[in-house]
Amino acid sequence: MRIYFRLAPLALAIAAGSVMAQSSDEAVAQMQQQLKAMQQQLNSVNNDRVRFNGFFSTGYSRASNDAGFDGITEETSVADQSLLALQGTFDVTEKSQAVMQLVGRGSEDWDPVIEWAYLSHRPTNNLQLRAGKMRLPFFMYSDSLEVGYSQTWARPPAAVYDPVAIQSYVGADATHTLNFDGSSLTTQVFTGFTEEEGNISEVELRNTAGLTLGWTDYVWTVRGIAATGETSINATRLAAIAEANGLQLVDGQAILADEERGNFFGIGLGFDDGTWQVISEITRVEVDGKFADTDSAYLSVARRFGAFTPYAVIGWVESQDNDEREAAFLAQAPSGAVVPAVPESILNTRRDEYSVGMRWDITPGVAIKADITHVRGFEDSAGGLNPAFVLTSDNDSTNVYTLKLDSAF
Repeated sequence: MRIYFRLAPLALAIAAGSVMAQSSDEAVAQMQQQLKAMQQQLNSVNNDRVRFNGFFSTGYSRASNDAGFDGITEETSVADQSLLALQGTFDVTEKSQAVMQLVGRGSEDWDPVIEWAYLSHRPTNNLQLRAGKMRLPFFMYSDSLEVGYSQTWARPPAAVYDPVAIQSYVGADATHTLNFDGSSLTTQVFTGFTEEEGNISEVELRNTAGLTLGWTDYVWTVRGIAATGETSINATRLAAIAEANGLQLVDGQAILADEERGNFFGIGLGFDDGTWQVISEITRVEVDGKFADTDSAYLSVARRFGAFTPYAVIGWVESQDNDEREAAFLAQAPSGAVVPAVPESILNTRRDEYSVGMRWDITPGVAIKADITHVRGFEDSAGGLNPAFVLTSDNDSTNVYTLKLDSAF
């Protein structure tokens, strides 16, 4: 009996401990379940609020000479035609989003560049306000300029898309959509500034403002744009050409525009009934100063046969103020004398483009394109290509052959 009383507390303690251990295990298990449920809820919220997508392009292009149409020569590599982009969209609230797009290009050693970084807000279903870094909405395909998968062609028609070297700006825009019965009218106003350095020149736009109007019944599309800004252009390639010939341009000679008024006008027409696709854009670029004012246009016709879409494109670009460039850029010779070095007419441009190609959608999200482009009609100008080659060789044309893979995910 004495032993019973001595062991009873121990038995109760063991029993209590067992019960407590069991309760603790249950509590821990319950807490783990609650934590797991919270994590699932949090992931669910995050998944709903954050979305990622991207696009990828690669391919091979070879030109018949070094005229440099779209930067393509006899030495162009696969990396020069490759890019990878990742875009993230975060829903700040039900009506507000933050968007950022990173693009790495093989031609730039895959260094990531922020092409988009903006905050958008929709006060109403028909009105969107954005602020940050965005694409300049000059063309019908400005927003998808580098998204090759969204386009029928291997590349956007260069006659229209190349004369404007800048692609992005920092500023704000407001877009309003007015819906009708079976159609809609979209109005966009934008303002901001930009400064970009390209292979040909450094371009700066200040106090830029513009208006776009677009109407569509989802088969036909009509779009117009007018924009203006204070424009500064430094012709870095021109200075490099002079330097390669042992000449140093006199200070200021490479400045083609110094806070001059620049205007851009464009009108586009599209038809797409799911079988036939017809697209055309006409643009005008006007800049006070030595920079060439250009008119340009293209017409594209494509026909879908299941996964295959053959297409043909004709394009044209021509400077309209050649009579304003009859002098010469001045340079300082090794002797110290100031001499005429390069005729200003080197900035004149004219060329015709003819492209035929085929798009093959091998699977949703992936397309292969083959393209042959013939360029000619320079008429004593550099044609907007490499003047060091076009103006000094006997070639009056160039052919560019392209095989390209585009993907969106």
